[in-house]
Amino acid sequence: MSDGTTYDARVYRTEVYKGSEVTTYKVRWKVGARLRKEGFRNAAQADSFRSALLTAARKGEAFSLATGRPTAWEREKAQITWYEFACAFVDMKWKQASAKYRKDIARALTAATPVMLAEARQRPDDASIRRALVRWGFNTKQRSDPPAEVAEVLAWVVHNSAPLSALAEAAIARRMLDQATGRLDGKNAAASTARRHRTILANAMDYAVELGHLETNPIRVLKWTAPKVSSQVDRRSVVNPRQARALLEAVHAQRTAARRLLRGDVLCGTPSRGSHQPLPGQRDPSAADVGRGPSGMAGSARG
Repeated sequence: MSDGTTYDARVYRTEVYKGSEVTTYKVRWKVGARLRKEGFRNAAQADSFRSALLTAARKGEAFSLATGRPTAWEREKAQITWYEFACAFVDMKWKQASAKYRKDIARALTAATPVMLAEARQRPDDASIRRALVRWGFNTKQRSDPPAEVAEVLAWVVHNSAPLSALAEAAIARRMLDQATGRLDGKNAAASTARRHRTILANAMDYAVELGHLETNPIRVLKWTAPKVSSQVDRRSVVNPRQARALLEAVHAQRTAARRLLRGDVLCGTPSRGSHQPLPGQRDPSAADVGRGPSGMAGSARG
């Protein structure tokens, strides 16, 4: 035994627990002095997992005392980073997702990514990382042809992204969830945004379990409540006294102009009622046609 590993591993028969609603198949094995159990919803999954344990034990592979699994499994998980997996998840969703949902996925993954990045030298600024991820990294069509400066940022992300398996630690998974459901200033995001980002992350982790990168979904096991919607009025969305006065004055000016239009004071130059001043070049219709008969021709008065 060295470096937290041992070759003392035994695999037992699978236990079947029949509950009132579901049946659980529990694979049991022992690593060192500790008995381990892993539950599955169907027999096929349990048999597959048990067979893999038996194969590793018969090959004489080392088992981790911390996780109870063959160390080779941990090395395989470490081969895929968070960024590589996140891109694979985007690509898997891309074809069926609407344009709006593609943007939602990119935003949620971008919000979660800082937790999985190392604090290494020459790290780009946070704004550059977010821009590169949203517009290119987490965009299936744009990822392969980013501008030169964006390519440098994404290259840094590739080389400094933590392994996906790090999310098996509850503390890291919690930090990611908090980061993805909050705002950049550390305050709570809108309830709808927080719920949407949490759902996308949980779906992504389901995909990681499906691919065998994680044993369980680290997001779904965390207790989480969406932030409450505040009933307090945001002062920034209400006009201040100066703006209110300006609005009232504008309304008053509009009403005054409307009254003038109705009176005919300023309607395309048309004179108002009661006014007999003709426009330039226009004959006054109220003037008497002196000396003109019904036909409009000049005539003489008859005695």
